[in-house]
Amino acid sequence: MNIAQMSLRQLRAAIQNNEASFPSQVPTFACQSRADVQWRLVELYFVRNWSCSKVAARYGVTLERARQLIQNWVKRAIAVGYLQEIPAAAPQPYARAATWEERLPAPHAVITPALLSGHAEHRAGTSSGA
Repeated sequence: MNIAQMSLRQLRAAIQNNEASFPSQVPTFACQSRADVQWRLVELYFVRNWSCSKVAARYGVTLERARQLIQNWVKRAIAVGYLQEIPAAAPQPYARAATWEERLPAPHAVITPALLSGHAEHRAGTSSGA
């Protein structure tokens, strides 16, 4: 998967499927035209899942211009590392399931008759008030 060669729709799907990273705060690139609006278009398209035509209508630009602004932002974001491919997790080797004996909790203390008799004597001594 090469995110630089993806369409906007494919890139949005990759972001939503956690196959590509997307910044939590959409950066503004001052060198881009309409930088004050561009990040908003990008957020609506990628985060809010708006269509390019809906974004264009919201900001009073043509569909082609909205798409161009989003594509230019994507190119810059890839160049500076805001958008990156997330590598697929390596398959985990088969692990043997634990037996029921292995899942039993380990005993914390061994109770012996000496401990029990001492405990009984202590309780008897405290209950008489001595």
